[in-house]
Amino acid sequence: MTTMLFADAAANPLAVDYITMSITLIVFIALLAILYFAAWGPIMKGLAKREELISSARDEAIKAKASAEEAQKRLTAEFAAAQDKIRAMMDEARRDADALKATEKAVGLKEAQAERDRAKREIEVAKDQAIAELHQQAVKLAALMSSKAMKRNVSEADHLRLVDEALAELNTTVTKA
Repeated sequence: MTTMLFADAAANPLAVDYITMSITLIVFIALLAILYFAAWGPIMKGLAKREELISSARDEAIKAKASAEEAQKRLTAEFAAAQDKIRAMMDEARRDADALKATEKAVGLKEAQAERDRAKREIEVAKDQAIAELHQQAVKLAALMSSKAMKRNVSEADHLRLVDEALAELNTTVTKA
């Protein structure tokens, strides 16, 4: 009979074989039941776990992004504050340098003026000494000349008096002219 079944099926390819169809249906239902209990539960659990992991990873990524943006804002603010602080320090350093420059300039001018004053005093002292020495030499020379001219000895005090009188007359003449 088995041969006959196959022979009939070979004869009509569209003929329905209820036995084969029943066996196939039973095997399919058994396979579905086995898959439902053995595979479908773990597959669904795995998919749910995967979905949960993806969701938690997405939440963590959102939190990390928010944290990074907050850190970036904080660092930007700190950088701006540091730039302002550096700018303020540079301005203060410039002011200090200008003040030091002005102070050093004032000190230099004071020292230069003091040096000029000291040089003027030294020149005056040297001038006074030179005039005094010239005066003494003139007195000695005049005394020597007058003693030779008079053939007698004139004291230095007399001679000094004569020179002073001559100088006074000379100053009076210069002042009137």
